[in-house]
Amino acid sequence: MEYIIDQAIQGYQSQLDESTNEFIGDVDELQDEGLSTEEMLAILAAFSMVNYWFKDLQMQRAVDIYLDATGYLLDDMYKFGKVTETQLLALRRMQESAIINYSQRLGEEIRLGLSEGIAQGLKGSALRERIASKLALNPGRIEGVIGTALATYNRSVTNIMLDSLPDGEKLYYHGPLDDKTRPICRVMLSAGALTKKEVEVNYPGALIDGGGINCRHDWLPTPSDRKVTVSAKEQIAENPGKFAKAKTLLEYTRGRAQ
Repeated sequence: MEYIIDQAIQGYQSQLDESTNEFIGDVDELQDEGLSTEEMLAILAAFSMVNYWFKDLQMQRAVDIYLDATGYLLDDMYKFGKVTETQLLALRRMQESAIINYSQRLGEEIRLGLSEGIAQGLKGSALRERIASKLALNPGRIEGVIGTALATYNRSVTNIMLDSLPDGEKLYYHGPLDDKTRPICRVMLSAGALTKKEVEVNYPGALIDGGGINCRHDWLPTPSDRKVTVSAKEQIAENPGKFAKAKTLLEYTRGRAQ
């Protein structure tokens, strides 16, 4: 899963960068032609963002990269329970709608940023710097959104399969244990075999959200001889204070709402 998601993030980001540069290049050409600020703002406000962004600037390629990744995740997935074509189609349609809407919002962020910059008299590199400073276009932000969405999709399909298993089926938390593994994921990796109900009680939201943004783990059925991840247990025992307040994404958001 991790490799597929990383490749999708890189592909999406690469196309976004290309489409953004072309957008800024088109504005540069208008400025070079000597159009007034009023004329340029009128042009930016008038065109269809959907056609221009997705077709002319080829941002549709980024959408396709993302959707292809959902297929690769399915191909790579451990199949252990029932999931219907109707369920998969529904999840894919929601993924498609979400990524199109997200991509369009990014395009609108660029249009707005360019409009604001033009209104201030910015040109060339100064205009590019303004777009680069937009929070929504930050590569780390893009990685978080794309990576989290794909991992959540993967866990959603897994959760559907879990629903077809007997109530007492034991699950384990599957995924890497390394420097990037967050505290709550270390805790769940060390939890051993749990039923779905036990997971929901002890780690609310973790079946779908995992450990939170960009989480690379999921819950899978466990063989009877599977053992607890010793290294995770040892790290928790050696650093009890560090892991005492570990929370899932759902627990964290509930706490902030209170």
